[in-house]
Amino acid sequence: MASIEYLPEQGRYGIRIPPPLNNDHLAKDTDEERNVVVMVYPPRRAPGYVPNPRDLHWSLSWRVDKGGWKHLHVTAEDTGYDPRLPRRYVYWGPITKSAGNATSGAVEVPLGRMSLAVRRRIEQLAWGVQVAKPNGQWNCQNWVLDLLCKIYWDGIISQATWSEVVSKAHHAWDGRL
Repeated sequence: MASIEYLPEQGRYGIRIPPPLNNDHLAKDTDEERNVVVMVYPPRRAPGYVPNPRDLHWSLSWRVDKGGWKHLHVTAEDTGYDPRLPRRYVYWGPITKSAGNATSGAVEVPLGRMSLAVRRRIEQLAWGVQVAKPNGQWNCQNWVLDLLCKIYWDGIISQATWSEVVSKAHHAWDGRL
């Protein structure tokens, strides 16, 4: 197994590209209970590509006002200007977006209904989840799993919920790939 080397500032250190557009000013995360889910996105289709479950993108997400979604996840960014790290994973922070085709087609694995205070606590916990340098093994799924561990350790979810969510997320696209 490849060794894991973590990046400073969750991959943001030295990056010269702007963060993704955040629509949190248009779609507010209001003070009401909302379903928090692990989203397992559909595989990308390309000629000759055979998807496998480790290739699927995961995020921790919940709906916000005006049909938006708040996503906590890492993205893969091209940073060709950096010869030491031409591609890297980055956690930009919570991002609010409208629901696109990928979101609409994702499998939602429920974590539970949570208050605004709990969702904000989850956002705080996400800032403490490390981001690894690409090594052919670590990816967005590892980041979400680490966040789920922090959520469990913080007492937000039970071990049974953690186990069920992880199992369902790993098998979300079984029989459909």
